[in-house]
Amino acid sequence: MNGVRVRLLGVRGSMPAHGPSRAVFGGETSCVLYQAGDETVLLDAGTGLLWEGLPEALSQPRFTLLITHAHVDHIIGFPMFSPFFRPDCSCDIYLKTRDGRTAREQLETLMSPPLWPVPPGALRASLTFHDVPPSFDIGGIRVDTMEVPHPGGATAYRLSWRETSVVYATDAELLSEDVPAFCRFAGGCGLLLLDAQYSEAEYRVSRGFGHMPVDWAAEVARRCGARQTVLVHHAPMRTDEQLLAWDQALRQKMAAIRFGRAGDELTVEPMRTDLQG
Repeated sequence: MNGVRVRLLGVRGSMPAHGPSRAVFGGETSCVLYQAGDETVLLDAGTGLLWEGLPEALSQPRFTLLITHAHVDHIIGFPMFSPFFRPDCSCDIYLKTRDGRTAREQLETLMSPPLWPVPPGALRASLTFHDVPPSFDIGGIRVDTMEVPHPGGATAYRLSWRETSVVYATDAELLSEDVPAFCRFAGGCGLLLLDAQYSEAEYRVSRGFGHMPVDWAAEVARRCGARQTVLVHHAPMRTDEQLLAWDQALRQKMAAIRFGRAGDELTVEPMRTDLQG
């Protein structure tokens, strides 16, 4: 495989939301499957983690899970992910220590009474927990990280493999003063997966909640020079009709940007200009 394969498993934000009006874009919360060479990486563990084809899509029982933060919509799939109940499975899990709680402690809190009936000890896989360093390697994949503005904090990830780079920056409320640093981090990436939860009207009453309005997210993507941008973390109340209308209007302004749908399969091909500057 020359390029990187990316599959969007969940693009809904805050909480899952299903029904006929959300069938096109899907109602599962944040989860992305990234595959490069022999490595498989999952980004976030929302309800998209429970996609029925995922256990078969894992090329081997060893993989990595990168979690942006432990708000419930980003980890709610973790306790029921079937590979975690297999003793032949091994997974390195990265989640930044927050509020004095390590990665293990944050995830075990979710699986503790009275929030969950099955204790962490029921997971039979070999799970290794890591705090998130500024940079680290997963096989041949270089991972760079950046903290982005969000209540309680959130981590953006840049995954670089050969001459490709994918940036995952959901739950980011980037204000004007934050954009230069973010553009240095994400600049020139082949694929940018970027938070865009609100309309302008919604943002006027939701400023500080940790998410961006669509038009501002598009401007951030333009400044980053991303070759392809997919907007994610759609609000639970957002209907397919609204997202399709926004998607059409946005594409008329910027051809290389669109709204992500659960099930989308994307390929990022190697390109020498796709190196972080």
